[in-house]
Amino acid sequence: MARVNGNGRTFGWRSSILASSENFRARSGFFPRPGLVHLNFDPRVAAYGESGALMESVTFDVNLNGRWRYRDFVSGGEIMDEQLHFNLNSTVRGGWELTGSLLLESFGYPYEIYGDYRVEVPRAGGGADTAAFVGQPRIPNRDYVLSVTTPEFKQFSGNAFILWGNDENFYEWSPGRIIIANGGLNWRPTNQVRIEGTYALQEVRRRSDGSLVSRQHIPRVKLEYQLSRPIFLRLVGEYLHEQQTPLRDDTRTEGAILIYDPGAADYVRTEAFARSSFRGDLLFSYQPVPGTVAFLGYGSTMQDPTVDDAGFNRSGMHRVSDGVFLKLSYLFRM
Repeated sequence: MARVNGNGRTFGWRSSILASSENFRARSGFFPRPGLVHLNFDPRVAAYGESGALMESVTFDVNLNGRWRYRDFVSGGEIMDEQLHFNLNSTVRGGWELTGSLLLESFGYPYEIYGDYRVEVPRAGGGADTAAFVGQPRIPNRDYVLSVTTPEFKQFSGNAFILWGNDENFYEWSPGRIIIANGGLNWRPTNQVRIEGTYALQEVRRRSDGSLVSRQHIPRVKLEYQLSRPIFLRLVGEYLHEQQTPLRDDTRTEGAILIYDPGAADYVRTEAFARSSFRGDLLFSYQPVPGTVAFLGYGSTMQDPTVDDAGFNRSGMHRVSDGVFLKLSYLFRM
């Protein structure tokens, strides 16, 4: 791995290369995909307004990313993934931050990931057979990004982000339409209370007919209360709802996708599912003096795996796990 950067007030750039062979194995930590070479070059230019101007600063950068399989890179072979990102970041009077991006990408078929995939195809004499999942050689993408972050007002602050456009449908390795959106609001009604709420959405649809492939919703709320200087309470609640439709070989054979099931020792069809879970955590903290502290916490997870495709709860949440922890610390002073 190597990095070379140049920093200036108006102009700057970053460049890096990260390479590993197919046989690389990390002795410690986690390395997700060995056997890749990743090149990056990101030049930028910035402009600054006068003090108190409507536009305090604007930065434009062009992020170029390329990925090769290691053996293709060293032998001069074809690039696997190409990414060209145009990013505009601005700071407006009062501390508002606005961002917009245009993402132009092209991804090659990562056949290493789909080794457990097969496709169900009809037999000439009736019945069904399995065929190799070959994938689409390359998927071109075009995505758009908008985000806004508010200043730190006296009682609240917030942020919002959305990415949408044509992207990969990784579930079926075909062209898809994607929406990734999240937002957050921090509210401080008093000096002792702080409430933080966030919401995240990720949705993938097929570009061929607009049908749903996968959707995930995650609302989360955190409440913090400083009862007194030494006593602190925190309550966190997070709800997760996710659903997925049966996978098919979209835009190619249209046959059902089969994934290898070690338990059945066979390739089986993917099934539609919709499931929900809720996680709640409570923490009590007591710190009378620095170095002396007591933590007492409780966490519980509830699940409902039988929510139907329309999102209706048919059986109700039931508790699946509970946990209690205690931590005590005392600093001896000599």
